[in-house]
Amino acid sequence: MRSIIFNAPGKLAMREIPMRPIADDEVLVKVEACGLCTWERSVYEGLEPAEFPFIGGHEIAGKVAAVGSKVMPAIAVGQPVAVASLTRCGECYYCQRGLNNQCLQVKSKPVNDQPWGPGGFAEYMYVKRYMVHPLANITNLDTGILAEPLACVIRAIRRADLRAGDTAVVIGAGLMGLLFTLVAKYYGARVIISQPSATRRQKAIDLGADYAFDPRQENFVDFVRGHTGGYGANVVFYTAGGQQAIVDGLKALAKDGHLVVYAPIHPEAALTLDINDFHYREITLTGSLMHDHQSFVTATELISRGVVRLSSFNILRMPFTQIETAIERAKDKNIHRILLYWPDSN
Repeated sequence: MRSIIFNAPGKLAMREIPMRPIADDEVLVKVEACGLCTWERSVYEGLEPAEFPFIGGHEIAGKVAAVGSKVMPAIAVGQPVAVASLTRCGECYYCQRGLNNQCLQVKSKPVNDQPWGPGGFAEYMYVKRYMVHPLANITNLDTGILAEPLACVIRAIRRADLRAGDTAVVIGAGLMGLLFTLVAKYYGARVIISQPSATRRQKAIDLGADYAFDPRQENFVDFVRGHTGGYGANVVFYTAGGQQAIVDGLKALAKDGHLVVYAPIHPEAALTLDINDFHYREITLTGSLMHDHQSFVTATELISRGVVRLSSFNILRMPFTQIETAIERAKDKNIHRILLYWPDSN
């Protein structure tokens, strides 16, 4: 089978990897589509620290090609699925505490010169049953690439304790900001978008955001408080914007509010915080990393119900054979995601 291997920053190659017999506890998935995420682009460009060789691809949609003899629960060959390509051993300290997104068995470097990584940049994947999430009632399997980013958003929203009737501010209206908008509205919250781009602000409004403003033209805190009766936001989700956006987001919180840092800042930067503000206003600053098993289950359910549709976003389909061109095209901020597929794959 063909696969795309990153050998060093700025260097990749297509490699033929021999197929092997499927293990009794494995599911063989034929990759039909895979999103090109910012993370893989950052690894390729040397912005994200990583060891090589590396095989990316974690926004995966496919079909079950074969099932091991001891796989439970049963799943049929041909079943459309999304793949959560993240190890969850169920036994380590963090898995036992319900933090299976922090599993200690996750590999972060090559072993015996074999590529490490989620593995979706290949024609086939050998995965455990818990990684495979069936998709139902979908006419376009490509929609499955949204399961992974949607699952990350659902977990972040759960960490924020977002409730119906709350006001949520979403900083940034790229793909992740739009997914936050859709899910927050589904859960019954009002949504305010902070986004410099007029095009992206309008897209957020089209998908249900109640208000949107340009933080370069409006005072962040004044705008939020002006649209919340002076109280501020119950929750702020940071997806992009840098240090100042986080500082502004904290100031815009209502008492007992939560700010969730969903995305990292590159290069790393320190913030100066007023600790008394946390004491007197009882606000919370936290992070959210990846997805967990339950949030992935919820994501595939929402996709299967049509709550989140691929047609809501500007998706560009490109073959894996043009991945270097795709990495360049992905810099176009009008494109929400590049969807990679294998041409003439059997």
